[in-house]
Amino acid sequence: MLEKKKSSIFLYLATFIVLLLLILFINPENLIDKFFQIGLWGIILLVIFYIIDLIVRTYRWKLLLIAQGTHLPLSSLILPVCSALAINLFTIARAGETVRIVSLKRNNDVKYSDSISSIVIEQVLSIIGLLIVVTGSLFFISFSFQTEESSKTVGQLILLLLLISGGGLLLIGIILMKPSFVYKLLNFFPEFLKDKLTSAFEAFIRGLTDLRTQPSLLFQAILTSAAIWTIEGIMLHIIALSIFPSFTLTDLPWVIAASCVGNITFIIPILPGAMGEYEAAIALVLNYSPNYVDPDPLKVASVPFIDRVVKSLILGIVGGYATLQLGGAELLKYRRDYTKLNKTEEL
Repeated sequence: MLEKKKSSIFLYLATFIVLLLLILFINPENLIDKFFQIGLWGIILLVIFYIIDLIVRTYRWKLLLIAQGTHLPLSSLILPVCSALAINLFTIARAGETVRIVSLKRNNDVKYSDSISSIVIEQVLSIIGLLIVVTGSLFFISFSFQTEESSKTVGQLILLLLLISGGGLLLIGIILMKPSFVYKLLNFFPEFLKDKLTSAFEAFIRGLTDLRTQPSLLFQAILTSAAIWTIEGIMLHIIALSIFPSFTLTDLPWVIAASCVGNITFIIPILPGAMGEYEAAIALVLNYSPNYVDPDPLKVASVPFIDRVVKSLILGIVGGYATLQLGGAELLKYRRDYTKLNKTEEL
């Protein structure tokens, strides 16, 4: 048992060390001062935007379930979404998503396969929406450069992102036409990994096929994905404007682009809750923003750190309440037993 938990223990220890070093680097006293600089109205504004964010996320999931023939009211989906997001902050590899799967099965009798499919497609659409928002941000960023060489570099980056997006869509088309080719590739993976990848691929194919026959739902799902990353960027910018006087509204495209880069660590997490990675990725981008003039380039990491604190507090309250309402300990037990249940339940 201890042998199986070694990797998890190592990751949690690494997370604690990374986060501690980041807090010490930013300076705890300075961080507290910056938090209070946001002010009451700033906090209220952040809470409003994050509530909107949670509603949009829930609505996107509702659209993906409709594509599979599952029609549920938004009110029945908001609690599983909030609970899953809260648990994702402290677990590895987005383990909180299984709460959504188990909750829908238990409360609405939705098949595991339908829930899994919707969540897999949701992650793919998150990446597509993120690419759209980053590309749009870079387009506006290109106007902020004074030199032709810098504008040309950003233009090349935009072209690269467009090529990646086009290549991704082409790859999806090929997968839909030739799924057997992917199954052959999966045979090269070790058995324990092959089973997981095969399940994920089958869920992806099923969800994508459902959406392909309903293009209006696909368009709305992509639009909501882009809206989520835009809202995340606006929240980050509210914090940046509050604690760094040098930032202006012209930095908004930079902050939105930085937010997208940081959120990649949540889509593909390495440490639990992307602790440290999120802050470092955002700080790296914001450091190049033309109006960030602090002599210490990484002090700007306080912006994403405060953003995390605000979201964690909201999720701690909302997500904790949601988890209790869904069944609390019993639900978490179902989550732990999910793989066992999945093998015995008819999909």
